[in-house]
Amino acid sequence: MLKPSLAVTLAVAFFASISVAQAPSAPAKPLPPGPMQAKVKAGCTQCHNASRITESHYSRSQWSDELDKMVGLGAVVPDADRKALLDYLTTNFGPLKGVARKTPRDADPK
Repeated sequence: MLKPSLAVTLAVAFFASISVAQAPSAPAKPLPPGPMQAKVKAGCTQCHNASRITESHYSRSQWSDELDKMVGLGAVVPDADRKALLDYLTTNFGPLKGVARKTPRDADPK
């Protein structure tokens, strides 16, 4: 049997972890417009917020792997939509989208 002080400590730790896990996070960047925006929003944000997508910058192959992983976890990705979903994700959240682009003003003077 647990000592009362240990039981109280465990209960406090448990409820504290729940409140931390449910703490509101910063608002995510919106998903960009496009033909698959609604399907990505409807399918992906059922389990996690849009920032999991908007902050990722994967190659087409990596996005394909992510789709496979999500399908394995229960997401529904119809075969007919797969290419269009990959196009949307790669175009908007591909590797180059995560790279800060230099403007002419940022260029090194030589």
